[in-house]
Amino acid sequence: MEKPSFAIIGAGKVGDALATSLYQCGYRLTGVASRNLASAAMLAERYAVLGSVNLVEIAQKAEVVFITTSDRYIGDVVGQIAHNGGWYKGQYVYHASGALPADTLAAAKQQGAFIGALHPLQSFASMKNKADCLSGVYFAVDGDHAAVNLAKTMVRDMGGYSFFVPPDQRVLYHAAACIASNYLVVLVHNAVSLLQQLGLSAEEATTALLPLLQGTLDNLVNKGTPKALTGPIVRGDANTVAAHLQALARLDDNSEKLYRQLGLHTLLLVQQIGSLEIAQLETMSEMLR
Repeated sequence: MEKPSFAIIGAGKVGDALATSLYQCGYRLTGVASRNLASAAMLAERYAVLGSVNLVEIAQKAEVVFITTSDRYIGDVVGQIAHNGGWYKGQYVYHASGALPADTLAAAKQQGAFIGALHPLQSFASMKNKADCLSGVYFAVDGDHAAVNLAKTMVRDMGGYSFFVPPDQRVLYHAAACIASNYLVVLVHNAVSLLQQLGLSAEEATTALLPLLQGTLDNLVNKGTPKALTGPIVRGDANTVAAHLQALARLDDNSEKLYRQLGLHTLLLVQQIGSLEIAQLETMSEMLR
């Protein structure tokens, strides 16, 4: 069965990743559109297709259209194309937002298109190997029955896994993604800042922490949460935790507050493991509060 043609509107990292992965799977890219012609042309030239700032022109050439712009522009893009009669019956239109429901594309549905949301649970700050950057990735899908079915097929072809997220739960899903990705960066930045107090540069501190981070990720893969936990709290080492708090308090309030809040959340996981007695948990909780 011949695979449908597709177009990309929004030539950023997500659009690039989808274009590359789908093209590798045998889907035919027909064009790329962006507000910035240079960005559209850069991606389009790689596949010898049209790059343009004319959204309608690009949308009308494809059976499947991916809107991979920033969330705040998705409604404007789909509305602008609809205003110019750019959508057609039987076409498939997807956005790649994690937080927004498929109904954000209602203007395309009114003109007969099937609409869906297709969000890769992946960070695209850096893509070393674009050819398989979406292999093994989970995708949160939502939308019309036909759009969801096609999304599942495309995800499977890219070597990924799809799961359905209801429209009213997409914000919760996206919050989970932000906690796992964005806040991890914040935590590492905080640890780097502390190591800089010892004379390491930011680059040296980051490099020094990478094996520790990789070991933690390996524990998560092999043991899952909460059994991947290590450190003084899970061991009930109150003296070390007290020493940490004292050292952090001498530096700044923010680091100490962060440690306390995360420590309390850690105790919730420790309770699930059952590694500490009730008296130990109460002592640790009081100290962290």
